[in-house]
Amino acid sequence: MRAYYVSRLGIAAILGCVLGLGGLQWWLSAAGAALVLLFFLIAPKSGRYVVRSQGGVAPLRRDERTQAIADKAARNAFIITMLALGGLVVAYGSFVRQPIPSGALGGVLALAFCTYPVSEVLLRRSSRRRSLPDE
Repeated sequence: MRAYYVSRLGIAAILGCVLGLGGLQWWLSAAGAALVLLFFLIAPKSGRYVVRSQGGVAPLRRDERTQAIADKAARNAFIITMLALGGLVVAYGSFVRQPIPSGALGGVLALAFCTYPVSEVLLRRSSRRRSLPDE
């Protein structure tokens, strides 16, 4: 697991250098690298991945449970997006009788962007509760 942390520290440092060389201010580059490093530190403990120490620098894997949760969360985001788009089409086609503004479509995309992680967290929690033994 030590190789994982060392390699991820290197990746975060390289990203910070690339951002700095790309013209970003030094503190934004450092903040970006720190956020990436924080993700790499949290990921093994998040419950989203299975940690396999024999993986060397890539010990994080998804098992069947985490893949099923990700698939269900994507399905939920897709359904919410389609329902919101359908609602916009009905509302603007029947009641408002104007073209759908691009801001409303951006709102639908923001809703979908928020639905996926919220759905994933809720599914992960309910799945964890079901898999715990009864006391």
